[in-house]
Amino acid sequence: MIASLILLLSLGALAQFLVAYCRTLIVAYGEAELSLQMREVIGFDGQAADPGEFDRLMGLMRVAPSPGDDHTNIRVVTLYYRLIALAEALLSPVSAKASQWFDHERARCSYFAAVTLDRRLVALLK
Repeated sequence: MIASLILLLSLGALAQFLVAYCRTLIVAYGEAELSLQMREVIGFDGQAADPGEFDRLMGLMRVAPSPGDDHTNIRVVTLYYRLIALAEALLSPVSAKASQWFDHERARCSYFAAVTLDRRLVALLK
């Protein structure tokens, strides 16, 4: 009984750390500017990235050469995106406000993917 309680508390603490780490990464990448070419590729209109573009941008990123320092960040944000999408599927019928927040977070994840792809392409051109 005590062992299962410790396990649950540990998993809860790990989940909380994961969310905090992901949000920190997304905020840091959210401050980066996209190049004009990348804005045209993703159809960025200056307001926000499309929440549904994450998978397409990740597919493009897999084709782009890797600088070798962003694999962990990509995996963590991908996990966060999947968790947000799952939570949205479960909670959006209950609350419209929650659905808007989930869309906003997914859009931030898409912007992260666009910035990461832009970094990889710029490194390729150098």
